[in-house]
Amino acid sequence: MKIAFIGAGGIARNYRNSLKKLNRPITAICDLNADRANKIAEEERAASHEETTAYTDHQKMLSIEKPDVVFTCIPPGAHTTQVIDAAQSGAAIFVAKPVAIDLETAWRTRNAISVANAINQVGYMARYSDLTEKVRQLVADRTIAMGFGRFMCRMSASHPWWGKFAVCGGQMLEQSTHVFDLLRYLMGDVTQVQACGVKNVSEDITDFEECTTCNLNFENGSIGNVTSTCVVGTPNGFAAELIGDNLYLKLSLDYQLSGHIDGESVQFDGVEAGYYRQIEHFIQAVETNDQSCVRSNYADAVKTLAVTVAANRSIQTGEIEKVET
Repeated sequence: MKIAFIGAGGIARNYRNSLKKLNRPITAICDLNADRANKIAEEERAASHEETTAYTDHQKMLSIEKPDVVFTCIPPGAHTTQVIDAAQSGAAIFVAKPVAIDLETAWRTRNAISVANAINQVGYMARYSDLTEKVRQLVADRTIAMGFGRFMCRMSASHPWWGKFAVCGGQMLEQSTHVFDLLRYLMGDVTQVQACGVKNVSEDITDFEECTTCNLNFENGSIGNVTSTCVVGTPNGFAAELIGDNLYLKLSLDYQLSGHIDGESVQFDGVEAGYYRQIEHFIQAVETNDQSCVRSNYADAVKTLAVTVAANRSIQTGEIEKVET
């Protein structure tokens, strides 16, 4: 299995570490930063004793290396045709979330993946965590009437691209997308949103709203909310709460689930946050040519992107916005 990477930044290292555990060497690394591409290629050669070649042009890499699998790990605003080109080359596709910064790019890519019939997955690791698996078992066919989620952290002002809206799309689209996706996974599709935000809370972190809250209406009639901030961190900054008839569950990602169902206490400690398991599932899907191994395919990830795009639009318009899919 020849594995190649487009993008060699922080999240790529996470995926590379999981591939090492699976004894899957990397054939090629492509990054616009030639020094970084060469450095990562050298690291991979040292770790696996396999030849790893560095590139700065992904099309050249695809043409020469003809990889079986391509991981695309680039900022949302950098997405153009990278994933399309990889799918059309015949490779299986893994894409770091979110899949793009705009729906037009995501729709074109979704269609290209469908035409190519490529095995595909997006890096929404929370779908693969022990906590999420346990919640799905506990809830089974019960209705979740209301879901809350939050993402709270303090981002570094020195991050090379994260605080720039034109590149990252804001916190809801780039970071809290994990919360939106988790609620979608547990509660179904979102039809409309209403969001608001506060700017200039901090002087040097972002050029967009650092504090946001977004109300959600789900297709099944349930409701929800996602609250985000990038100006202060807190324990259990990534969390979700689920409410139903005599049901309350709190997921403190990555490892603790608590609450009660029908008067019975729920306490569960997980051991797998989903980072490794998502890669394990993807490699299994590629080996068996079985898309059903994947819990987070590209087409579904486009629906999560659509929710956050609508949320950003709602902040701008001050109106309730429909989710376009």
